[in-house]
Amino acid sequence: QGHAKGDLLLQQVSLRLCSCVREDDTVARLGGDEFVLLLENLSEVADEAPAQIEAVGKKMLAVLNQPYDLEGLECHSTPSIGATLIADHQVPVDELLKQADLAMYEAKAAGRNTLRFFDPDMQRVVSQRAALEKDLRDGLRQQQLVLHYQGQVDGSGRFTGVEALVR
Repeated sequence: QGHAKGDLLLQQVSLRLCSCVREDDTVARLGGDEFVLLLENLSEVADEAPAQIEAVGKKMLAVLNQPYDLEGLECHSTPSIGATLIADHQVPVDELLKQADLAMYEAKAAGRNTLRFFDPDMQRVVSQRAALEKDLRDGLRQQQLVLHYQGQVDGSGRFTGVEALVR
């Protein structure tokens, strides 16, 4: 629908996000269609802070799921929210953003219109996959992978095809 409608949508999204948070909280557009919310002064009780974040997240989902009026054009969105808790103030901002980003992609994978919290297992899975991909690229470059064909037979021992295996 063009840049003007996109800009109008982003403005309306930002206004809706601001309506979901308190005066002390921060709402910022990170880029594209991604926003960052910094919720201040959450409870220090272990289970209460996640519950507070979840309550704000549910409020955001409800508000963002309402139709948008873009100068006569009705538009709908399917937001995905990733959240992380700042447990250690020594964690760099880039790392916190990466954690929230991983959680957001989990929310997208879950079908959108949902909120997911960062879990260290998410990072472990991503790191393991990256290591596997690196090892495969190295193996290809060093010609360590060999193609083998394995015959397939049916119950009577007749040859029916081959299976290609890379070792």
